[in-house]
Amino acid sequence: MTTQSPPERPRRPLGDDDAQAARAYAGALLGAAGAGDGPAAAIADLDAIRDEILDPNPRFAAVLASPQVATAEKDRILRELLDGRVSDVALRFLRVLNRHGRLGLIAGVADEARRQLDRKQGRVAVRVRTAAPLDEGQMEALRAKVARLTSGTPVLTVVTDPDLIGGLVVQIGDVVLDASVRNRLEQIRQRLIEGKTHEIQKRRDQFSHSA
Repeated sequence: MTTQSPPERPRRPLGDDDAQAARAYAGALLGAAGAGDGPAAAIADLDAIRDEILDPNPRFAAVLASPQVATAEKDRILRELLDGRVSDVALRFLRVLNRHGRLGLIAGVADEARRQLDRKQGRVAVRVRTAAPLDEGQMEALRAKVARLTSGTPVLTVVTDPDLIGGLVVQIGDVVLDASVRNRLEQIRQRLIEGKTHEIQKRRDQFSHSA
């Protein structure tokens, strides 16, 4: 399974308390979604809300996350905006998040729910960043290489990141394989700095000995 996405918006990591809450809510969402395609559909709904509503409209996202806006008002917004457009499970879940003042965790819960579902189904999430979109031949070659690096079924999410200049970065769990041009240039830069530092120290030592 592979998805290829446009460049991502930078997202602030969750703090410890929020991360713990996101894990608990993600487990509750998967439990409420039942079996079959239900969990994946509920996660897809949260992804769509994040990608199509919250990320493009940060002021609206701030309203939903704000404790200054009444819970009843946010509940009305959720029902008017999403009723009939997302699954009943997803809407009920968002209303629960609202009652607990946790609508700011929508993105975190979606990410955590996907991780939990992948683990349950023996899939390994693999995140790939490339400098430019890959064609089908390159995607097939990438899938074959990643399959040899994982014990489960790899699920690739490929995003473009022009800052890499060239090459790609593969992340499997906590392991990051950086084959980007940006990384190679940084390594060259560090070697040049270290070489200059060594040369300066060498000249200082020569000067001290001759004095």
